[in-house]
Amino acid sequence: MIDILAFGSHPDDCEFFVAGTLLKMKQLSYKTGICDLSRGEAGTYGSAKTRRQELERASTMLSLDARITLDFPDGSIRNTEESRLQVIEVIRTLRPEVVFSFADLPMRHPDHFYCGEIVRECCYLAGLEKVKSKSPPFRPSAFIGFPELIISKRPDFVIDVTPFWQKRREVIRCYTTQVIEPGTDDSRSKTFARSQRFWEIQEARAGMAGAMIGVKYGEPFYSASPPGIEDPLKAFKKEIK
Repeated sequence: MIDILAFGSHPDDCEFFVAGTLLKMKQLSYKTGICDLSRGEAGTYGSAKTRRQELERASTMLSLDARITLDFPDGSIRNTEESRLQVIEVIRTLRPEVVFSFADLPMRHPDHFYCGEIVRECCYLAGLEKVKSKSPPFRPSAFIGFPELIISKRPDFVIDVTPFWQKRREVIRCYTTQVIEPGTDDSRSKTFARSQRFWEIQEARAGMAGAMIGVKYGEPFYSASPPGIEDPLKAFKKEIK
């Protein structure tokens, strides 16, 4: 059993968007995990084998307690009964209290859209006794959504990841087939992720989210239900760090 489980469509999705939060949760002594729906075999660069090697390095840096890679078809992830049953089994097996995946927002990549939709539905369906799988029913306490690289809608809350920013960058750099080293030539790159703009927008995204709560770097999130706040002064007081 784990406390926090993040779902992505491909190896590197969770690192690109929630690595700072996973690092922070680990420091708070929570058990964390990632489930990749596909092996990333359809990517312009790399292969299923090289991406497996990269995710293993990233998993070690994140100190994950669990990582599961399913075999959904990269580029053709769809919300089907078969897909839902596989995700339900992962949720029931790992029994996370909080699940992260793509938010219910317009998405550039169809796989991201369907990943979020599947996981969001399965957080509920996993608790139904009449939905049969190998493991007993279990329903997470919350589903939390994250956007793609561009923040198109004001988030419901932001997590301060300032102390983990440099390590977060190192985690992303584990995916050497998908991103380039900051400052290197990107003139022959065929994908946005292998460009300097990727790093610039990562910095801008985190800076914008952080500014909303008065910190240097933040990760934005969306929730159908508001988080409980015990100390509003502590929650809303802004001090630029």
